[in-house]
Amino acid sequence: MPGTRIKKWSLTAQTPFRLFIIVLSIILLSGCLPVSRELCLRQRTALDIGSATMKMKTARVDKCSKKIVGIITKKEVKVPFAENTRDQRLSRDVQDKGLEQLQALKKEALAHGTTSFAGVATAAFRSAANSAQFLAEINDNLGINIRLISQDEEAILGYMAASARTQDSSGDIVVWDIGGNSMQLILKGKDQNYRIYRGQLASISFKNQLLEKILHRPVSAQVSPNPIGSQNLSPALEIAREAAADVPDEIKRYIRQSGTTVIGIGGVHNQSIRKQTGVAPAYRREDLLKTVKEKLDLTDAQIGGHYAETDVSNLILVLGFMQKLDIEEVQLVDVNLTDGILIDPSFWQ
Repeated sequence: MPGTRIKKWSLTAQTPFRLFIIVLSIILLSGCLPVSRELCLRQRTALDIGSATMKMKTARVDKCSKKIVGIITKKEVKVPFAENTRDQRLSRDVQDKGLEQLQALKKEALAHGTTSFAGVATAAFRSAANSAQFLAEINDNLGINIRLISQDEEAILGYMAASARTQDSSGDIVVWDIGGNSMQLILKGKDQNYRIYRGQLASISFKNQLLEKILHRPVSAQVSPNPIGSQNLSPALEIAREAAADVPDEIKRYIRQSGTTVIGIGGVHNQSIRKQTGVAPAYRREDLLKTVKEKLDLTDAQIGGHYAETDVSNLILVLGFMQKLDIEEVQLVDVNLTDGILIDPSFWQ
């Protein structure tokens, strides 16, 4: 009958489509999607050559989502580039030490299976006249391309690293990074453009100002300002507050508006300040003031650690900025420039 023939034809036409849906469902449920995700995964090693410290981080990275999937190994070594720069030239001794330490870091990364390396050099190298030759030597001897970056690029890398890790969904964040010879405060406006404070007062440069302006000791003869002394706290804080006055008004207003989170990244916040105050995941002004008062009369030996000469002055520097900018609390996010390098596609073309 005509009706029966139409019904049979209809069933036959739908059967291939139904089979296609069934097969597709089996494929999706069988785990083929993770295979496509596997194509996005890369193992990379990032290097940050700073003014006083070399940082290395090896990680599995999802290049498609620009996320770090897992840290494989990380390490920091002290190499005092800024303190061994004379007449705007890196000394041969510190270059040799840097090459030696980089070779050791590369060997460790290779042992974990990494074949992709990228890195940056920051403030000390921006001011050294012979930095280009040294970075070329790294490339020639170790096969690692180290890019000399501007202070703006440094700030943006830090912002990328912090925003990838923060749980703040509003996006109202200011990222605060303090290095050896430079400091950055950075935010992203509603127009998606960055506003950046490019400070030159940082861990080493502030310590040197204490030596020269308050303790009246030549920097070349006395590396450490410790013990700083209780009587010198107020003038030391004033040096920091004067520098903080140069922060652009737009950033000051953004910090003071309700709902803004100030995020501290890098070693000064996450190693020096965190270690000394013993608080996490955030510290407040009263935490710094209490801690610094306990340490003003201590020597390097009593303070301890590889960075004793700047630990107490770091507390004063950060406290002075917090006072001037009305920052009540700094949230700690333990990332640095290596995290930004790992997820920035421009380093891995």
